[in-house]
Order: sequence, then structure tokens, then C-alpha cells
Amino acid sequence: MKKLIILAIFAISLLATKQANATEKGDFNVYVTTNLGHHGFIPEKTYTLRGLGFIPGVTLNMDYAASKYFGIGGWFTFSGKKYGTDLSGNNGFYKYRNFGVGMRGVFHLYQLISEKGNAKLDADKFDVYIPLALGGGFRLADKNIPGDKFAAGAIVGSGIGVSYYFVEHIGGNLEAGYLEGSYAKLGLVFKF
Repeated sequence: MKKLIILAIFAISLLATKQANATEKGDFNVYVTTNLGHHGFIPEKTYTLRGLGFIPGVTLNMDYAASKYFGIGGWFTFSGKKYGTDLSGNNGFYKYRNFGVGMRGVFHLYQLISEKGNAKLDADKFDVYIPLALGGGFRLADKNIPGDKFAAGAIVGSGIGVSYYFVEHIGGNLEAGYLEGSYAKLGLVFKF
């Protein structure tokens, strides 16, 4: 019995001291974020903005870590814009809703610097990465907007992202750049 207890304590101490990185090969990451700011990846007519000028949207990013430095996956985004007056001075309330879907690659820069640079970085909780997105999207316009109600276009974008894991599988996430329908995103990341 005494040997069994010593063996159990030894096994627990080995598991407790295992150092895991924020991203490891085989991880599946799901990012659920809200869009902060919106870019129209589809050209639109010029109107005067009302309020913030954008309808807060959401983006769902998923990626599989093919290695500890690179992940590949997909994304879906929803965002919009709202306007109050067109160029002719006609008052109204116009809304566009944008949807997009595509592929994305992620380069985990912080993991590489931590390992190859022999730096004493907190790479088990912190991740800095560069996403590259490619896809397509479409826009739906309100019925009171003159002209076409449907338009489509391509989306190509990149930026920089930061994730901090509060616990082993859940963390906060922030991205900025010309992303999948927005200039910045704030949300949560779940690691499986």
C-alpha cells in the first residue's frame, strides 16, 4: 500500500509539472468574437453614417494546429452598416447586412520566438499570432435602398492577434488589422 501511495504521488507530480504551450500540434481552436468596426468588403454607395455607422457583428474562426507554429481552418462572419441620409439629402434609414465565409491560416509567432529564441516567455498561456484570411461574402440591403439588394465580393485580409488563456482550454482573444469583415475583434478562444 505504501508503494502504491508513493507511486501515485510521483505520477501526480509528473503530470503537474508538464509544461504545455498555448498552441500545440493537434489542437483545435474555436474563436468566438464580436466585431469592432466594420469594413465593407463589397463596394457600396456613399451615404451619411448614423450613430456608430456599423452594426456590431460576430465572427467564428476555427483552426487546426498542423504544427505548433501553423494552423489552418475556416471562418464565418456577420456584420453590417447603417446610414441616415444619402448624397441627395434624402432622409431615411438604410441598413446593409454582410455575411462572409472562407479559409484562414494562422502563424503562431510567439511560440516560435519562445522555443527557438530560448526566451523565458510565458508561452503556455500567451500566444501572439498572424492570421491570413481568404474568402468571399455577400451583402443584403434593406428594401428601402434603391438599386440592387444583393452584391457579392472577395475578402482577403490579415492582421495580428493575441490570446491569453485564463485556464488550460479557455482564454481571451483580441485581433486587429484588415480582418474578415472588421478592423478589430474581441472575444473568447476555446482550445480542444
